[in-house]
Amino acid sequence: MASHTKTAAVLPSAGHILMILVVSTVLSSCASEYNIVRQDSQQLTAFHQAEPYTVGYGDTLRILVWGDDKLSTETVVRPDGKISIPLVGDIQAEGLTINDLRAELTKRIRTYVKEPNISVSVGTIKSMKVYLIGEVARPGEQEMEGHMDVLQALSRAGGFTIYAKKTKIQIIRREGNRKIKIRFNYNQVIRGKNLNQNIPLKPGDVILVP
Repeated sequence: MASHTKTAAVLPSAGHILMILVVSTVLSSCASEYNIVRQDSQQLTAFHQAEPYTVGYGDTLRILVWGDDKLSTETVVRPDGKISIPLVGDIQAEGLTINDLRAELTKRIRTYVKEPNISVSVGTIKSMKVYLIGEVARPGEQEMEGHMDVLQALSRAGGFTIYAKKTKIQIIRREGNRKIKIRFNYNQVIRGKNLNQNIPLKPGDVILVP
């Protein structure tokens, strides 16, 4: 009597399907939408320059107005990028440096306090995240703890799967209305070539490993 062996189909999980869709969308995006930066470009030098911290969604801010407890508060940056201040109302905070935010608060609070002395500090930082998608061992978001470059993020993601195209990695970044794709060739970097492509990451960066 002949025996028949049935092979069970292995179906991708919902999370796997979602990741495939995200990767496909990014890869199929019209190239003209992005400023493409090659791994040997002189533009990469600018990405290594230190930039001041900017406020992001989810951050907790402590605002102290000396001599006026009614205006002092601790507030969280909402998804729309704004914070709420007693009496003053909503203020755009996301994307501002601490000094820029202090200046904006001073201007708004002058309506209630003649010469306001304002202190702004960051309590909890929740906006410092980067995202890895594609062929890494542990895709998903990563909390940034100070400086993080591309190699460090890839290492924290557990390295690559056997399917990874290590020479075709992309860092996708938004700067205002600009969308940037930075090419990253892992094989070059570990051999000491074009090291400038191992740029410091910024919150919101997406590392795509096809």
